[in-house]
Amino acid sequence: MYITHPLIKENTVEKRAYQENILKVAEKKNTLVVLPTGIGKTIIALLLAVKRIEKYPESQIMILAPSRPLAAQHKKTFASILNFPENEFQLVTGTIKPEKRVEKYNAKFIFSTPQTIQNDIKENRISLENFSLLVIDEAHRAVGNYPYVFIAKKYMVFSKNPLILALTASPGSDEEKIKEICNNLFIKAIEIKTEEDEDVKPYIKQVEIEVVRVDFDTVLENLRERLNKILKHYAEILKEQGFKFKTKKELIELQHAIGKKISSGDKSLFNIMKVIADALKVWHAIELLETQSITALKNYLNRLKETPQGKRIFQIEEFKEIYFDLLGMKEIHPKIKKLREIVENILKQNPNAKIIVFSHYRDNIEEIYEELKKVPNCKPCYLIGQAGEKGLSQKEQIKIIEAFENGEYNCLIGSPVSEEGLHIPAVDIGIFYDAVPSEIRLIQRRGRIGRVKFGKIIFILLRKSRDEAYYYTALRKEKKMKKSLKIMKDFGIRKKTLFDF
Repeated sequence: MYITHPLIKENTVEKRAYQENILKVAEKKNTLVVLPTGIGKTIIALLLAVKRIEKYPESQIMILAPSRPLAAQHKKTFASILNFPENEFQLVTGTIKPEKRVEKYNAKFIFSTPQTIQNDIKENRISLENFSLLVIDEAHRAVGNYPYVFIAKKYMVFSKNPLILALTASPGSDEEKIKEICNNLFIKAIEIKTEEDEDVKPYIKQVEIEVVRVDFDTVLENLRERLNKILKHYAEILKEQGFKFKTKKELIELQHAIGKKISSGDKSLFNIMKVIADALKVWHAIELLETQSITALKNYLNRLKETPQGKRIFQIEEFKEIYFDLLGMKEIHPKIKKLREIVENILKQNPNAKIIVFSHYRDNIEEIYEELKKVPNCKPCYLIGQAGEKGLSQKEQIKIIEAFENGEYNCLIGSPVSEEGLHIPAVDIGIFYDAVPSEIRLIQRRGRIGRVKFGKIIFILLRKSRDEAYYYTALRKEKKMKKSLKIMKDFGIRKKTLFDF
């Protein structure tokens, strides 16, 4: 059954009970909506926009997303469903000249990136007075100095009829972070739905999970042992000074704590700070060896060697020997080998399959791309961010997604930019080349698969490594997040606010 409404085109929006129940709350108070990816967060925003226009016919609607491709997708969805002239839907980003942006701000629906809106508020190019709804997508970003925080504060002050709808698949597992997001966005209610909820189950596409474990060969195992020996040396130096760590997170926290003491005038800790910095670099080298590829590690060490801090580490004879051993290596990482094998088998069984491969580091993405070009029937492309010499502009990112959708490519290799929010259609299989210790990124990645039909996710994990540890960490954090949100929904959001609206 479809929703019938004069502002909505016929047969475009399916009637769903869970969306209607969420709307009943969201139309009355600022609401954080946490939904599994792919089951209609954007539609909830669209339906709430219709209700606000009914209530305030002359008002405007603003939809914010972290990137231009995602904002463009929201514009496309709204324009395809709502009965408004095309020119009432305007995409406004920093690529448009300021004077042109000012003209676009007269439209009924504004789709933009938060950085653009923040700048234009500061320069008085836009007034928030007439906006009756502010939609904040990927709301888990609303922490610290991220522009969402600034915009929400200004909006609640200057809008005549303010209402905020915050959307995310995962605000994080830490209850304090969830409270911070709610505080920053003036949230009064939380609506959460999971795959286990009965009213959501009918709309969840089945996704099969497979975990594939691989082992190091003797050569790489030897490298890892040698790097771990150097890391242990740094750990012993720190232990002698009364500092301990077991994880990378603890080492980073220790670095921050020592940094604060040095800033406060304790110059005696400079040498300890150097040890921590060097330990982190060795940790990162081990991480690349375990989770990425030999090429990624080589490239990292090549760059490190040219920095003042890196030159200090290269004074360690064992580290220098590891580097020269790496330069002479022609081995292919066991995870790369397994990836090639998996992709080849998938395309043998189904030549029309569409695959997305997630990998965190750009150096590794380039190697994966080169290796998959050798696989029969595989037509790979990659999606990376804008930074760096080889970065892709947001316009180029949109073109790649469209080419993948149209069948020009059948295997998309994505960096973190491919994880968040983007609707990448009809992906059959997602391959997680590396595990991530973040429940937010795990959920975002998983949400790219099986949005339209049955899907499968394959995790490639190096046995007894950081890969496995990160995999279980993310699962544990996701479970904790759902529990925290349920409690906050049932017992209310305990928070301080700057304004009591």
